Amino acid sequence: MPDQPDDITRLRKASYALEDLPETIAFPQRPGDEPRQPRPVVEATVDEIAFAIVEAERESSAAYRCADALKRLYRLAREAGCIGADRAAAAVMKKEGQ
Repeated sequence: MPDQPDDITRLRKASYALEDLPETIAFPQRPGDEPRQPRPVVEATVDEIAFAIVEAERESSAAYRCADALKRLYRLAREAGCIGADRAAAAVMKKEGQ
């Protein structure tokens, strides 16, 4: 039946809390291990979900650190007198070099 929703769609509709559930999950990679292919969420075990949470939290932390560093660069550039079209990094490096 081609008009029937797939498993992930039904799972997302099952609960408001699952609306943002990804199609697949990724796993943490350890040095020396063979790369693991992402697994469809609907096929994942409870342990695989736990490992995927670790990886998602690692990615989230990395994204937060990146956003925070960009905010600091923006703030420093504004403090150095930059306006919209100025190059932020150049202004900050110039100010720090004084």
